[in-house]
Amino acid sequence: MINISNFKRFNDLTEDISNSIKKCDSIEDANYIIEFLKNKKENYTYSKDTNKYYINSFFPSIPSISWNRMVNGISGIMKYNKRIPLQADIVVTGKCHCNCWHCFRSKDKSFDMELSKIKECIDSLYKLGTATIGITGGEPMQREDILDIINLIPDGIEGQLYTTGHGIDDTFATNLKETNLTRCIISLDHFDEKMANKLRQYPEAFNDVLQAIKALTNKNIYTAVTVCITNELINSDSLQKYFDFIKDLGVQEIRVVLPIPQGNLEGTAVGRFYGKAMGIVKQIKREYSKHTTYPVIVNFCEFESADYIGCGAGSNYISINNDGLVTPCVAVPLSFGNVHNNTLEEIYHKMGECFPESDCVCFGIASGSIISKEKINTNSTILSTDISFEIAKKCKHSSEKAAFFRCNKSK
Repeated sequence: MINISNFKRFNDLTEDISNSIKKCDSIEDANYIIEFLKNKKENYTYSKDTNKYYINSFFPSIPSISWNRMVNGISGIMKYNKRIPLQADIVVTGKCHCNCWHCFRSKDKSFDMELSKIKECIDSLYKLGTATIGITGGEPMQREDILDIINLIPDGIEGQLYTTGHGIDDTFATNLKETNLTRCIISLDHFDEKMANKLRQYPEAFNDVLQAIKALTNKNIYTAVTVCITNELINSDSLQKYFDFIKDLGVQEIRVVLPIPQGNLEGTAVGRFYGKAMGIVKQIKREYSKHTTYPVIVNFCEFESADYIGCGAGSNYISINNDGLVTPCVAVPLSFGNVHNNTLEEIYHKMGECFPESDCVCFGIASGSIISKEKINTNSTILSTDISFEIAKKCKHSSEKAAFFRCNKSK
């Protein structure tokens, strides 16, 4: 696995990573990104196996064609107000063996997206300038043709797999090495086996994660673990135990997310402990970032805040659902077209009416407030395109850009 000593702080940038950045088409903008991350005191990882640098699971590896595409895309967004879906997720199946407490994908569980339609979507995303594609579900490992799907990711785009770890073994990890999928993101919501299995409502959930992490790290595949904060973890002692447990597994990143009031949590009041959870996570992250013996920690809510990269829903990020519906975010029950009826390019450009650029306001929160106020039922299905456009146009937009995109440069 990647040796723990290879975790570095951006303030300790080596000559090697600087030289790698210089290989980018837009050196000025690449340096701007790195300087921004240095100011945020972020860490990065170097892999001797791939001779690449990894910032976190939101950015492509350096150097790579995908990194160049992302930098050039960010340059186009900042300088020329272009709309580019830098990141996209494809929900390849709604099927899953778990019934997780927090799952926001409670709809359309029976569908698999056809392989030909997945290829069509990936081809469209390449044309639109996408740099990273997430393969997600449901549980994507439920697809017998999952490797065929992953092999559709072309040179120039890096893929990542969102999974519970189910079915990932040494053979699968070996096969991944021959693809453009560079990261696996595995969900684990507790360090205690019984609690983890209970939260997933699956008796082998904990063991699946451990087996997958072992197989992936043994093959030097960048591995991140996602934790959705529960009431059981919402104190500094428990979170520290969790972080220490994950660190000892040898992964490269911990992604921290908070519950989303969709799917299994639709209609529940999850916001009451957001502030407390955010404070605890920020405190631990600050402490851990001082040491190079810990994985990179990404606080999802902080990362998508106004002080960081903002909410790219519908502008810099889109999701294609397993039934073909295109949504601005994988966790938002609004649709703006269906790839079975129109091309993804047509749908994305039409979405520009509601999503002209990245926003400082979370679209999930903004649209959720309107859905709740107008008592619109989203329990059974994602909302139609007409209703979705109506809701999106009612959402307020921030008067300024997120910090990441405030770099004022002349054309």
